[in-house]
Amino acid sequence: MNSLFSINSPLWRFMDKALRLIWLNLLWLVCCLPIVTIGAATTALYSVTLKYARDEEGYLTRSFFHAFRQNFRQSTIIWLILASIGILLGLDLVIYLRASAVSPAESALMLIFFTAVLLYLFISLYVYAMVAHFKNTVGQYMKSALILSICHWPASILMITGGVAFFLAGMLVFPPLLFVGTAGFSYLCSKYFNRLFDRLAKTQTASLPA
Repeated sequence: MNSLFSINSPLWRFMDKALRLIWLNLLWLVCCLPIVTIGAATTALYSVTLKYARDEEGYLTRSFFHAFRQNFRQSTIIWLILASIGILLGLDLVIYLRASAVSPAESALMLIFFTAVLLYLFISLYVYAMVAHFKNTVGQYMKSALILSICHWPASILMITGGVAFFLAGMLVFPPLLFVGTAGFSYLCSKYFNRLFDRLAKTQTASLPA
């Protein structure tokens, strides 16, 4: 029984991780409230969860706000770009749904629309983790996020569907999941992103001239 509640026991480590993710999720929610700061908050979230996924523990709150300030400009520009595109896609969907009849040409356009939505989700999924991990320009972040997400499309679709399932499970089956919310989803994605980013780093190193 003593070993069960030891600070080195699996139960204790699980509870410690869960409490940290709950606090991290709260930080993310508070920093998202001004709306315009959602991008910076999400980058800060990934900055912490990428480390947690490697078991690199640190000062959670300090690390979060350090990344928030450090990446604020680029993350905000990316968020404004993605938010603008998202609004346009939403308006297109509303117009399509209000159409009384759908012609073959409109059906083809709708297929293009859903493809655009999927690519939009792909970029949104990857780009903030890339800002948290790499140093680059806004344009290069967006381009790299698109290319990586398409090249690894099975994993991209799995993360998107997994995220939807995660939040549905929290709403319909096990509400306590919502306490870890976006931080929990980010932590799970970070395990994959770490492996992907490590492979990219090895590939770039291997391609350097001797």
